[in-house]
Amino acid sequence: MQETPISVKIALLGNTGVGKTCIIQRYTSNNFQTGIMSTSGASYSSKIVHLDDTILQIDLWDTAGQEKYRSIGRNFYRDAYIIILVYDITRKDSLEGLKEIWYPDVQKFGEKYNILAVVGNKNDLYEKEAVSEDEARAFAISIKAEFDTVSAKNGDNIDNLFWTLIKKYCEPIFQSKVSKSVIQKGKTEKINKSKNKARNKKKCC
Repeated sequence: MQETPISVKIALLGNTGVGKTCIIQRYTSNNFQTGIMSTSGASYSSKIVHLDDTILQIDLWDTAGQEKYRSIGRNFYRDAYIIILVYDITRKDSLEGLKEIWYPDVQKFGEKYNILAVVGNKNDLYEKEAVSEDEARAFAISIKAEFDTVSAKNGDNIDNLFWTLIKKYCEPIFQSKVSKSVIQKGKTEKINKSKNKARNKKKCC
């Protein structure tokens, strides 16, 4: 019988004010608060879920959207295998931010194998839509990401979004990729440690 939950790390990225914190709050505690202050650096939440006979601990990292915190945020999504790129459907600049800043950052600093999702928040404000769903979906397709729109305010599609990503993570094919990535990372760390030891010996001798 499984006793220790399996950790599934998920990071949410995107510009300030797109609703990353609200999405996490809706998913973890099924509530919505207005007037939430912007995240500084990164914040952490978790939720225990059951998938068939498996217990999973969903570790959620909410990264700050401000440019001054970007380097800090990278430390928290560097080893996340699920990354949700969030934009605000009422703000054109928020989708551009995903294209120009956040996705390039994931490519450069994230894991080699990622499950990506492009998610438009605030679909309850459809009448104020500034980003067409076709444009956002085309971007998602171009980076081989899942696509959906949600509302942290009323909970629309929130649970479905996370279940889709979690199930994909648990698929044997993806787990095989994760295992290979972990092994390769371990080898790289050993090589780097050996190089550092060699350098230290040269310095002290």
